[in-house]
Amino acid sequence: MDETSLDEGPGINFERATLEIAKDVEVPDGNQPSESSTPAPRQTTARNLPSIPFKRIDAQSFFSDRNEVVDRALKDCCTDLIKDYDSDVVGSWLLTEISLWDTEKERLVLLTKNALYSVKYDFISLKILEYNRVLLSVIDTLISGQLVYPPKSLIPRLNGIAEGVSNVVQCGVRQQWSSMATGAGLERFEPRDRNATGLRLMWNRGEPLSLDKKWNPFARNIPWLTYTSHPLFWHKGNDTEKSRFDVEDLHANIVNLLPEECQVLTGSSIILENYLGLGALFHNRNSLGFFKIRGKVSF
Repeated sequence: MDETSLDEGPGINFERATLEIAKDVEVPDGNQPSESSTPAPRQTTARNLPSIPFKRIDAQSFFSDRNEVVDRALKDCCTDLIKDYDSDVVGSWLLTEISLWDTEKERLVLLTKNALYSVKYDFISLKILEYNRVLLSVIDTLISGQLVYPPKSLIPRLNGIAEGVSNVVQCGVRQQWSSMATGAGLERFEPRDRNATGLRLMWNRGEPLSLDKKWNPFARNIPWLTYTSHPLFWHKGNDTEKSRFDVEDLHANIVNLLPEECQVLTGSSIILENYLGLGALFHNRNSLGFFKIRGKVSF
């Protein structure tokens, strides 16, 4: 091209042309775009948002993420706890047990034809700390469904505030304040449902819990057990690995071993009676019931 050709005629603003092409809008039926076709700002209408369980955890920080460690733990439990009358082991899982006070705790669960074992195992020193054995013949109710809080509970609101503050801190560290300036950023402070399924085994014969146990954080012998899937369930790739951490797999195996008179409720809500449990909120958000690597220390 001859250099003089660039000097002839008016100058062309190529930057402006590129901008106009990017803003072109295809309008069907030959209608011309108007100002009213400009997308309106996004409105924040979310209420009681579901939480995505354990999406930010570091799976490798769990000692139980190592398959050989879990295999060793299950072998120890079978050797030390399972007696001759419980020799037929149906299945074994690593699940999360939810206490009466809504605290989450890592538990090995072993199921035989006669009993269920819930074992607290130290994955660091590789030893059994304590266990609970429940005869299947005494279980009168099995409930499987969503874990929910009572309507007047403040825990969903507190979970939303904690989630929002956590996002603000992360945005500050990463200097991503633009994401907090939009309406979407405010959604992070909305109440959060637990968004997890669970399983509750009960042997209280329909009787309410006595006050000396209901309001005693150190009470033992609570006549029910509540389980949900382990956090690692959401970080495993194939179905074989996931089944070890899946509460639904426990449900599928135990339902046919319960006595005929046991009431089985599927799809019912499992109510966690936590109204203002700040201790449980702190405990669960920091995974204090799990054996993990925590910086320079592990517990």
